[in-house]
Amino acid sequence: MTSPATHDTDPVPATTAGAGSSHARRITVLLAVGVLTVMLVRALLLQPYAVATDSMSPTLTQGERVLVAKVGAPAVGDVVVADVTTAWPGPDRSTHTGDGFIGRALGSASGAVGIDLGEKSVLGRVVAVGGDEVACCTSGRLTVDGHEVGPRLAESAAPFRLTVPDGRYFILSDTAASASDSRTHVGAGSESTDGTIAADAIIGTVVTRIWPLGRMGGLSSPTPSTTHEP
Repeated sequence: MTSPATHDTDPVPATTAGAGSSHARRITVLLAVGVLTVMLVRALLLQPYAVATDSMSPTLTQGERVLVAKVGAPAVGDVVVADVTTAWPGPDRSTHTGDGFIGRALGSASGAVGIDLGEKSVLGRVVAVGGDEVACCTSGRLTVDGHEVGPRLAESAAPFRLTVPDGRYFILSDTAASASDSRTHVGAGSESTDGTIAADAIIGTVVTRIWPLGRMGGLSSPTPSTTHEP
């Protein structure tokens, strides 16, 4: 009499096999929800920003990372990130994003997460808003409604006097050494010839430094009349 055939392994119960695929689906859904949440927060509320220059030194230095709040209007004294792609002259960063399959894919992917490859952004401190009179220079500094603001400028700084239009902002770097701000673009072919930034070009207000860890925290917030050396 022959004995019944034996198997090396028992068959996997259908319930166990289904549990593995169900677990994988749950992980996929959770990852998708996480990515979507990050995208929505970045698009509507908060956005990280890398400091590219020392124009805001010593408040912020090149290589640091900050968190930008994208809700609410900035006030005088706030440090903001502004999109100056159309406001100020400069090279177009999006030259190759539409070239070929890779360029189009890169452009679509970056747009999906709120990154504009053609965006030219800068950091600056709001020193004047609509209706304020800005003039250069008194004792080597800009004045806003007669009060000195910002770093000491070179003696060769071109003089000017202007009134900030309603709905626009005049931003200033904290140091004159590597400044790229409203003052440096007055009459330099900017959108409005006065170097000011439109309200809808303000990406957001810097709320805290997130890198390096040793300097994590809020920024100094001098009043408009505070003066300091570059």
